[in-house]
Amino acid sequence: MRLTIGTRASKLAMTQTQWIVQRLRQQWPSLEIVVEHIHTTGDRVTNVPLSQIGTDGIFVTEIERALHEGRIDLGVHSLKDLPTVQPDDLRLVIVGPREDVRDVFVSREPFQLEDRRLQPVAATNFSPASLRIGTCSLRRTAQLRDFAPESSILSLRGNVDTRLRKLDAGEYDGIVLAAAGLHRLGLQEQLADRLTYLPVELMLPAPGQGALALECRADDRILELLAPLRDAEVEATTTAERMFMRRLGAGCYLPVAAHSTIANQTLSIAGIVASLDGQRRIRVQQAISWNEHSTLAEADQLGVSLAESALVQGAQEIIQELTLPRDRERLNV
Repeated sequence: MRLTIGTRASKLAMTQTQWIVQRLRQQWPSLEIVVEHIHTTGDRVTNVPLSQIGTDGIFVTEIERALHEGRIDLGVHSLKDLPTVQPDDLRLVIVGPREDVRDVFVSREPFQLEDRRLQPVAATNFSPASLRIGTCSLRRTAQLRDFAPESSILSLRGNVDTRLRKLDAGEYDGIVLAAAGLHRLGLQEQLADRLTYLPVELMLPAPGQGALALECRADDRILELLAPLRDAEVEATTTAERMFMRRLGAGCYLPVAAHSTIANQTLSIAGIVASLDGQRRIRVQQAISWNEHSTLAEADQLGVSLAESALVQGAQEIIQELTLPRDRERLNV
């Protein structure tokens, strides 16, 4: 059998796809696999903040079109880039294990967290007010405003290599990236003395961060091939996170964060909805019992319940204030 896999053309996406290819070949040694690189809107348009380009799916739409047209059999995605609602005729398989969900501060010189503040390790000319931090994420921006309130938050687009090159060129003093991407590219060792991992208590990740998702048509043959790669625990935790975002009506690029874990027969989740200036922060958390008989429907409902708790506390007002200006800016792009 021949399987054609579609993936973004970035180095990280190709690395992730090769990992999936290896997993599939371990399970199905005789499977013929072809990889097709697909350029998405998010990859082509790099001079505009993600929040202004358009709706969710800017790294996904072209891959889903290739699935619908039958040009590919399978798409590989970073789960955090996927909209929380898929086309009716497509299916998702969540793969495990999940990579490190944390964000990481990559700096030109060593920094450390001290009393919930980013501080240079050695005596330098840096002051909190002069620190220039690059990110394209409104979620990260809103949370940075809390623990780096005096710093300048500057827009940063491009793949991981491009962002690191801009950092080394002196355009920024530090940038914030997903630890998962650095780890998958094998960059953590060479950057070790310049990395400050941000604990989830300080910087809550995007829903689904660190997890990979496989998207395919509702084809029993393909789903059977992918079944051994499915990870029930990662599927449960990311389902809760993504349903939190879905119930809020928030897209991937708004300041909404969530992180769910399973430990001691308990499925726990924490979520944040924050204003862009970091002044208003609605933080909520809930937990339910979890065992081998628990279902995805229960994880789904946990995420919905957490979102409803946030809505009662005023989350909708924050989301609307962010969405309306973003829509106006997008129309002018």
